Amino acid sequence: MSTVISPFTGNCPKNVSKDAKYAIRTSPRGPVVALTYQHPNGERWLATTADHPDLVHMVNRVKVEMGYAPNGPFYINEHSQVIVPVAIGGDTTYYLADEYDLALEFEFEGNILSGNALDDNGDALEPGDPWTGPHPGIPYVLKSGKAEIYYMATPRPNVERPELLSSHVGKDLTRVIAERVRRVKGWDGGRFYVNEWREMFAPVNGGTGWEYIYIGHLAENDPWFPKPIC
Repeated sequence: MSTVISPFTGNCPKNVSKDAKYAIRTSPRGPVVALTYQHPNGERWLATTADHPDLVHMVNRVKVEMGYAPNGPFYINEHSQVIVPVAIGGDTTYYLADEYDLALEFEFEGNILSGNALDDNGDALEPGDPWTGPHPGIPYVLKSGKAEIYYMATPRPNVERPELLSSHVGKDLTRVIAERVRRVKGWDGGRFYVNEWREMFAPVNGGTGWEYIYIGHLAENDPWFPKPIC
């Protein structure tokens, strides 16, 4: 794809927690990709990897060309697009840096952390299993009481509108994906995430508080939002 930096026109992750994004950080080894991982035991791990210099360059190029210092948060969506937020004044503009297909994996105290749908023993997760993996992902919303999925788009400054999945794939195909999400989220709906591995997971208020549950894999041929073309 073109390496021209342009504003990102797709789903821009706003108001997500620190552990729902990646970041470029400075280390004694130079700039590294960093992940904040919230362990189920309550610990917070800061894992880093120096194995992705092209990704570091991709993110920092956006920051520098926009007139800002390098490093900071970024996202990778289910289309392998690298999205970089840049705060300008009181507003944040999201830019498409490029695409990145290499899998991100982080080693921390002998543990391998990634967005792949595997449990601690390396076995494949089944829908409904606890999601113990990292939380970076792109947020979508299952509409309460309806077979509809959407995200809030920003077509122009100071304007938001819901971008409906049904407007792209129709109501019948939307119902197929919505029902998969509803088995985890329930009829109240709410936010769920899709990561760069195209794995879907969601926060659910269980008996002991909020926990993350695996929804399933979003296959390439599943009905979904088209890849944004900037």
